Amino acid sequence: MLLGFNGATAMKKPLISDIESASKAGFDVLEIWKSKLFELMKERNLSQIKRLFSTCNIFPYSINSIEQATFSKDYKEKLNECKTLCGIASDLGVKVIIIVPGLIDESLPSVEIKKESVRVLKEFGKVALKRGIKLSFEFLAFSYCSVNKLNDAIEIVESTDLDNIGITVDSFHLFVGNSNIEDIRRLDRKKLYIVHINDIPKIENRKPEDSDRIMPGDGVLPLKSLLSELKSIGYNGVISIELFNPVYWEWDENELATIAYEKVKSIF
Repeated sequence: MLLGFNGATAMKKPLISDIESASKAGFDVLEIWKSKLFELMKERNLSQIKRLFSTCNIFPYSINSIEQATFSKDYKEKLNECKTLCGIASDLGVKVIIIVPGLIDESLPSVEIKKESVRVLKEFGKVALKRGIKLSFEFLAFSYCSVNKLNDAIEIVESTDLDNIGITVDSFHLFVGNSNIEDIRRLDRKKLYIVHINDIPKIENRKPEDSDRIMPGDGVLPLKSLLSELKSIGYNGVISIELFNPVYWEWDENELATIAYEKVKSIF
């Protein structure tokens, strides 16, 4: 199992800080936050950035992410973004780009959602395949997201029939969205590219939000059950901590990364 640090966990810090602090803490891989990468590219070329990862002995595993990939108002723009990111990922040695399904204003028939999702993933997937890049489809728990449950994401990914299209499972979205945790057993472990790990406190009278995320083990999510299901399919890939809590964004990043590493490690 590889332990990863997602740049969203320290959203206000630059990519260089993510690389250095995650490496010092002991993480194996870093999930690059896209906007941070583009900021650093204003100062350094891709060869220099790749060298920085190598020097710090941490692997750039993924780029997060292409949002509103489906049901986009400007599909051509999203396709061009995919082409650009695949080129960058190839040059950096990144393996995976995360693809986020579109948010929708009104409920749509499931057949229409599946058709649009498969169409986009197929076209994006063929672009990525030319660069040797994998695309990881991440469902979101929110009711206004077109794909918000694991079983639907699995069906869509299987329907693409492409070897480089897989899934990201996020503990927040898995449990908050009321997906069936046993659906993980339907997954081919080779198609599960990333697991995002996080927790939430007990929340009453409202639905949990991304900003409620806290360190793994500090909340009420049944993370041990999740890890048990992952073990049942023989998953040994990346488990990456991804928090969108603004409180953590104010922390010293070395302290944040160190505590995050210990929290994730302790779950095992």
